Amino acid sequence: MKKRVLISNIVAFLIVLISKPESFKLFIIGLVFVIIGELVRIISSACIRKNKELSVNGAYAVCRNPLYLGTFLIILGVMIQISSSHITETVLLWILVLIVMSYVYYHTIKSEEKFLQEKFQDKFKEYVRTVPCLIPKISCLKEIFKPENYDYSAFKKNKEYRGIFGVIVIETVIFLKIYFHN
Repeated sequence: MKKRVLISNIVAFLIVLISKPESFKLFIIGLVFVIIGELVRIISSACIRKNKELSVNGAYAVCRNPLYLGTFLIILGVMIQISSSHITETVLLWILVLIVMSYVYYHTIKSEEKFLQEKFQDKFKEYVRTVPCLIPKISCLKEIFKPENYDYSAFKKNKEYRGIFGVIVIETVIFLKIYFHN
């Protein structure tokens, strides 16, 4: 397991464990972000062929790091869900998550970009010039809807089904914490 995944899982587990969510309204609002984030991760994992070719189609035409964009949306959704009337605790959790995730993903993206630059050289340089890192390029959204950009075998190989399972577990725990709080 990569360090980034391990750190993310540990932080998510601890945050959900110590949080005191209390609002079904915030749960539903956060759930929208979680679902969108997981959908972004699913479609992204179905069009990437790691270390074989530079992925520039599908979700990768919209931003260079759609898997991480999906992760950020999931994190945002979870943070909304676990926010509570305990203001100090909520603010501290948001700060902790912001610091840890910013650090981890900044260094991950830089490391991956260095690798891709060395492997794909001018092609990657052009990709960086034309496609934003995380903020979606709205003019390329149509690329997401082209079936030829996706491959079920890539989805299976990239094992995003584990992410789906993890999201279901986290959402269930948060829901139960709110249910038993009220």
